[in-house]
Amino acid sequence: MTGTSSTEHGEPAGQDGPDQPVPGQPVKDKANAFPWQLAVSVVTWIIFGGLLVASALGVGTTTSGADQASIDTVQGALGADSVSSSGSGGQHPTAYLMIGLVMLLMALMLLIGQGWSRFVLGVLALVAVILYATGGRWEAVVAFVLMIVGLVFLLNRNTLRYLNQQR
Repeated sequence: MTGTSSTEHGEPAGQDGPDQPVPGQPVKDKANAFPWQLAVSVVTWIIFGGLLVASALGVGTTTSGADQASIDTVQGALGADSVSSSGSGGQHPTAYLMIGLVMLLMALMLLIGQGWSRFVLGVLALVAVILYATGGRWEAVVAFVLMIVGLVFLLNRNTLRYLNQQR
């Protein structure tokens, strides 16, 4: 059979084909490989958890933005009860800290292949976004973006396949 290429009858004997393992080389199983989408998601959840912890630790140091002269002017015109001096409305430092620490723990669980932690992360992210939004904090926008990015990469086909194999 002269004139036929090696592709018509397969690879010639003695040569390794593309699917054949090479002696001395580690065998790469693409189905069990850690997907990069899961890595992006885990990093996103770690950033989100860090934002929550930082918010919890920084709540006591933030100011309302109103100086004392403005407060006195408004109180003089509308009465003493018109301006709250506590400035703690909508701030939940304990909730931010607890949600942030649990989110960091769940991100690590996700990193080691515990697929059930993705459900906990989704709920925690939604609660954190609601807490930020009801408090009127600028972090609500950042938290919402982080939640969307983390969830989108968790819903990727490769990520779901990997997490289902880890059971």
